[in-house]
Amino acid sequence: MDRFAHDFAGAKATLRTIDHTVGLPEDEVANGAFLVKRSGGRSQFLIAFAEPNARTVRVGEQLAEVYLPKIDEIDEYNIRNYKDIVQKLFLLGFGMPGKELAANYDVRNVKHEMLGSQSATYLELIPKSPDVRGKLKSVELWISNANQCPLRQVFHMPDGGFRTAEFSAVQLNPKFAGDAFDLPKGAKRVRVN
Repeated sequence: MDRFAHDFAGAKATLRTIDHTVGLPEDEVANGAFLVKRSGGRSQFLIAFAEPNARTVRVGEQLAEVYLPKIDEIDEYNIRNYKDIVQKLFLLGFGMPGKELAANYDVRNVKHEMLGSQSATYLELIPKSPDVRGKLKSVELWISNANQCPLRQVFHMPDGGFRTAEFSAVQLNPKFAGDAFDLPKGAKRVRVN
């Protein structure tokens, strides 16, 4: 992981998420595109989910924004106090050096597995921070042995719920268009917190 982390500047992938909430009869499934860019020690993420619940989520250094196209609105969230947690979860496996992973998580059950037709390294991660552990019980992570990026992440919540993120068609260090991380300029902005 450390060898790949040094050269990591960004990634582009197809994303499928599955949210399981305890007590609800059906899981929520969403499909979309995932972009991440790292430059000068800063990271930026964009997830564009497709219909039926279309939305685009952009996370920067101090602000998370959710664009809701059906009402042409951008909800803004100040994440200044949670920046490290948010960034570490989004970056989990994307260009993160092994020493950083070990600094933030107890790493358990490391083994090699096949995930579909791809060779992967499986890790179980337990957050070291009590603040994070209060919101996140553990993470299962499958890292592709070919490109050292996540194939699957499963975030287990303390209440028994979980969120799965599956990545495919991963492109490392792509050339992003200048407006790749832009949200619509004319949308109404609402400060949520």
